[in-house]
Amino acid sequence: MVVNTFLRASNVAALLACFSSLSIRAAEYCLSPGKRDGAQANTVVCCSTPAGWQGWKDDLHYRDRIKRLDAYSRAWLRRLVSFHQPNCKEGPECAYLALDTRGRDSRGQPDVEAGLRDFLDELEQPQDLSPRDRPCVAVSRFGSFHTENSGVLTIWRIRCPSGSQHFVTLLAQRDVLVTIELKAPDIKDILPRLGSLKELARSVRITEASLALPDVVEINVDDLSDTEIRQQLLQLTPVGTHMEKVYEVLQSRLYRDSVGPNFSEDMHRSNGDLSTQIGSYSSAVFRRKRPPREFRPPTAEEIRQHISTPPTLPTAIVVQAFWKSDKQHKLRDIEIRRSVVEYKSKKAMPVSP
Repeated sequence: MVVNTFLRASNVAALLACFSSLSIRAAEYCLSPGKRDGAQANTVVCCSTPAGWQGWKDDLHYRDRIKRLDAYSRAWLRRLVSFHQPNCKEGPECAYLALDTRGRDSRGQPDVEAGLRDFLDELEQPQDLSPRDRPCVAVSRFGSFHTENSGVLTIWRIRCPSGSQHFVTLLAQRDVLVTIELKAPDIKDILPRLGSLKELARSVRITEASLALPDVVEINVDDLSDTEIRQQLLQLTPVGTHMEKVYEVLQSRLYRDSVGPNFSEDMHRSNGDLSTQIGSYSSAVFRRKRPPREFRPPTAEEIRQHISTPPTLPTAIVVQAFWKSDKQHKLRDIEIRRSVVEYKSKKAMPVSP
């Protein structure tokens, strides 16, 4: 997926467009790119709001609003940030500026040309493949500019038969590819804003995940030790932080899951302390067996034995975090606990011979 996928998610775009009040200082956004296989990259990408634009973090009350986002919307916040201008927030007539991140194979340098091809593939989706329209394949080099962190970047101009214009630049560092798109209905609308694309690209800062955390934090509990999880959470809520502030930060930035309807993802309070389930995973992932080299149909006796045997489900490992407070109601320490949850199945029905 690339930036244009976000445009087609109109419900998400409309929701994020409600963050409209400008702050005095440019807000910084930190994103966590994902790879094609679902794994997270080992880097965090940060950028700042360009002058004259607004993003969701430029609203003074964004923390309250982000709490109401569903998991789908929060997933977009982890990898993409889009900006609009105060006088035109949403619609085909409005200018659009966005930065999208994608994790790449860390064994080699990310391929910028491949990233551009992926971007063009997205532009050639159904909205440009109707019988009356041709796909957006008119691509040309428009120019280049220098950035302190990423060197010289090329600006690509993409023209569509519908008349819309896209200016795109891509940069690659470590195991992440960053795509920045500026879109407007016509060339006369986009050229005066080209400086904003450059400003956004120059603000990009890419660092190791151990040194920075994204705005929406998701802990991979099955890949990390208790010590590593604790260190990530301490980055988010350092020792000495007032517990009310800890609660506010966790509610707005920590993405949590649940293993089923019997487990709550809400934050719990007890004697001034806080706790929540931050993730879970199946113990079966560590006991997978290789499939047989040759397939052999089961015998009738094997089928009868399988049906008569009560089905068993793999146990789940639930990971909980506990924020401990001191007498001044400030964070003293964070504890990580794992517990095993077993699922009991109903007794199997007898099988007729």
